[in-house]
Amino acid sequence: MKRMLLSLIVLASFDTLLAAEINNLNEAINLAGKQRMLTQKMMKDYSMVGMHMKYNSPEKDLEKTAALFSDTLKDLLAFAKDKDKASYEALQEVETLWKPLKKELLAPPQKDKAVELFKKTNQLLAAAHKATNAIAATSKESTGEIINVSGRQRMLSQRLASLYMLKVWGVGMDDTDLKKAMEQFSAAQKKLEAFPKNTEKIKEGLGAVKKDFMFFEVLGVSKSKKYIPSLIARSSNKITKKMNEVTKLYEDVK
Repeated sequence: MKRMLLSLIVLASFDTLLAAEINNLNEAINLAGKQRMLTQKMMKDYSMVGMHMKYNSPEKDLEKTAALFSDTLKDLLAFAKDKDKASYEALQEVETLWKPLKKELLAPPQKDKAVELFKKTNQLLAAAHKATNAIAATSKESTGEIINVSGRQRMLSQRLASLYMLKVWGVGMDDTDLKKAMEQFSAAQKKLEAFPKNTEKIKEGLGAVKKDFMFFEVLGVSKSKKYIPSLIARSSNKITKKMNEVTKLYEDVK
């Protein structure tokens, strides 16, 4: 009886986390930015499942990430509905793209369809980015833009990993997108480091991210055929986790 009661409490808590109400604009910007990251995380997991990798249980992670994307999108739509027309319409565009793509991402991976799925995921990413910018544009605080930039780093860390996985899978892509993502990450990192309101905790977090990013710079575009996808996945997750913490810290900066 006690075990059953505990299980019900845990399930109730999990449902509350998924359907959490968005309390303020900075939180909305953070969550909208997180959606960009989730698009790339799902593509990374899809490729890992396709290569029969076991590290970090990519199949289960893909299912959880897709569920989180759906739930967060509902929360964002509810938040924006009566606040800003442009934001709401941009989120509706995300929803339109997401519904059919979700089915494809959760279907058994097919190598010959990976590039086409990557393109569709990029469309979803672009729509999520547009929605994030629309929400951020309604902020009157100086931190609105920096939260957006910081949140985007989470996306780029997962994008780097997804592009690396596609490279390892051998689906026929070159390193152009991978190099571009690295340049974008590096430029944004410099912008964040130069932000005058950075706290000591933010500086510490950015320093840790910089070290992990160096791993990508060395191995990401290496010409060596000795691929290490599990290490790349691990590093990308570390960067995403740390940037999630940093982005949350930016929410409290005034």
